[in-house]
Amino acid sequence: MPVTREEAAKITRRTGKGIEAFTWENEQGVLTLLNDATTRACTFLLTDSAEAHAPGLCSIYEFRPKGCQMYPVVLNEDDRAVLDEACPHPDGFDAPSEDDAMALLNLEERMLRGG
Repeated sequence: MPVTREEAAKITRRTGKGIEAFTWENEQGVLTLLNDATTRACTFLLTDSAEAHAPGLCSIYEFRPKGCQMYPVVLNEDDRAVLDEACPHPDGFDAPSEDDAMALLNLEERMLRGG
């Protein structure tokens, strides 16, 4: 999950972990949350299993990044908001709206600007 630098700084303040402990930076300078090597899930998901449908709790739920808040709504290659095909529980969500697309495009712009 990509995160803005502001979101990463907030996570650092709330958890005491350095940014390098929970993110990696791609060639465009966008930070992305790391996955746990054992569970292959987000490093902040409290679970002991690598199973795709395993139960777990988000340990930073109250201050999770905007992308996490919006998931499973993602942008497709045409910048349209769609439900992520990889989501294991897509039935409980409304169809994405144009407002969702705009919110994700704005978030993407902030990430690329280093915001």
